[in-house]
Amino acid sequence: MKTRIRDRSLAAGLSKSRLPEFTESEKRRINGTYDFFGFNHYTTVLAYNLDYASWISSFDADRGVASITDRSWPDSGSFWLKVTPFGFRKILNWIKEEYNNPLIYVTENGVSQRGETDLNDTLRISYLRSYINEALKAVQDKVDLRGYTVWSVMDNFEWATGFAERFGLHFVNYTDPSLPRIPKASAKLFASIVRCNGFPNPAAGPHPCLQPEDAGPTVSPMQEEEVQFLGLTLGVTEAQTALYVLFSLVILGVCCVTFLSYKYCKRSKQGKTQPGQQELNTLSAF
Repeated sequence: MKTRIRDRSLAAGLSKSRLPEFTESEKRRINGTYDFFGFNHYTTVLAYNLDYASWISSFDADRGVASITDRSWPDSGSFWLKVTPFGFRKILNWIKEEYNNPLIYVTENGVSQRGETDLNDTLRISYLRSYINEALKAVQDKVDLRGYTVWSVMDNFEWATGFAERFGLHFVNYTDPSLPRIPKASAKLFASIVRCNGFPNPAAGPHPCLQPEDAGPTVSPMQEEEVQFLGLTLGVTEAQTALYVLFSLVILGVCCVTFLSYKYCKRSKQGKTQPGQQELNTLSAF
């Protein structure tokens, strides 16, 4: 990059590169001060050489390449994102070779879908399986990959596309003011990968980290405290439910008694006022 911009700057008649350069003192001060290489990755493109006239000053002209995608690559909910797991391993190895094998943390990796309402997000499941598997291959290539973060935990506001593109492992219902988060099938897959720290070998039989679909924790939960309620031994939750039901029945009974008393009193008043009304009618007729 530095060489290309310098050469294009000189060819355009400038005395030096348009790209500012570090001084020797600045180089010594910042060299080797990074802690890790944070890497966001989603997709891969095919690139080819495209030379621009030297007087054109722009990002595209400086890089001198054009990019396309293969039509056979699966689409996603974003026009720019094709499902290309093979590129993940390649770019991780490139970083290893280019920057002397730094510590790498994948800080974003995921796929979008548009108009997504089905919680069985098979595209995202396939994407995560294949991309994480390519990351595992990169580790076997001696890439110093220390961590992986999926994008994203839940659907969110995606820049210029707003809420139209969903990247989340959890579905967010934007029409509900409480914005409930509902786990998609991919959330269960990723939870399994995290528990197992990868993909257990099926040939080795069932692995302890794997849990049946919608199963509870592998360890037994703590025994719930028991209480006495109306001569019965119930758990705390059951006792609370029974108390609420009993309280509701009492309220209902009070309401019924009040209503019946009101109806009885009203009918009694009607019985007392009817003779007076008849007498009034007779006098009026006279």
